[in-house]
Amino acid sequence: FKELRRLIQMMGSCFKTLFWSLCLLLLFMTIWAVIAVELINPKVQELAAAGCWEGCDRCRRSFSSTFDANLTFFQTVVAGDSWG
Repeated sequence: FKELRRLIQMMGSCFKTLFWSLCLLLLFMTIWAVIAVELINPKVQELAAAGCWEGCDRCRRSFSSTFDANLTFFQTVVAGDSWG
């Protein structure tokens, strides 16, 4: 069972690398989300007040908080513009 033990060790090493990669990705997305809340949200609120997105309640709050901005970036990266 030496080969099985080696295989399990290599898989554990890969999962550790994958975990830290996801942590780094989350960190960078959160940094960009904070920047987006500070820079993009005021313009989005102006456009919403002007009536650009009358039928879309998600559009007004897409960059209103760090969580919403992170969610918006994730949805855009994963599925582009085709989220419901």
